[in-house]
Amino acid sequence: MNDIREIVTKAVVAKGKKIIRETTNITPDNQADAILGCWIINHQFEAELSGDKANVLGEYEVNIWYSYDNNSKTDIARKVVNYEKKINTRNIGTDINRDCRDIIITATQSPTCTNAQIVNDDICVDCTFELLAEVIGETKVKVAILHQNDYYDFTNED
Repeated sequence: MNDIREIVTKAVVAKGKKIIRETTNITPDNQADAILGCWIINHQFEAELSGDKANVLGEYEVNIWYSYDNNSKTDIARKVVNYEKKINTRNIGTDINRDCRDIIITATQSPTCTNAQIVNDDICVDCTFELLAEVIGETKVKVAILHQNDYYDFTNED
């Protein structure tokens, strides 16, 4: 005779992801002649759950290596970019306790510079990255108990 038991456990109960594309302008200390390199570092973020959405607050630092003074000198322009994004999540299962949920945010693609160009006195930088939101919550798993009072002896091997 089979009995069914319900186990209460924590599991991923909802997911969502978002590709973020942002453009920021950086004003260098000197009039840039050419862009020699662009990189993005120090990406940090945190999130809180609001209904079925993850509210993500984060920041990253954009560094632009550029030449100036008729390409005879170089310098680095830096800017910290703050962002606030909402990620919609979709429920994976049912029978979820909505009072005991946590959120985990992962950068599945780190911020990268996809384009940088000189526009008047500024350097315009396009950045792309992807965030994954996973909602952890209590849910129930049903398992079948084959024979509740049977004991198996694994000590005798034939």
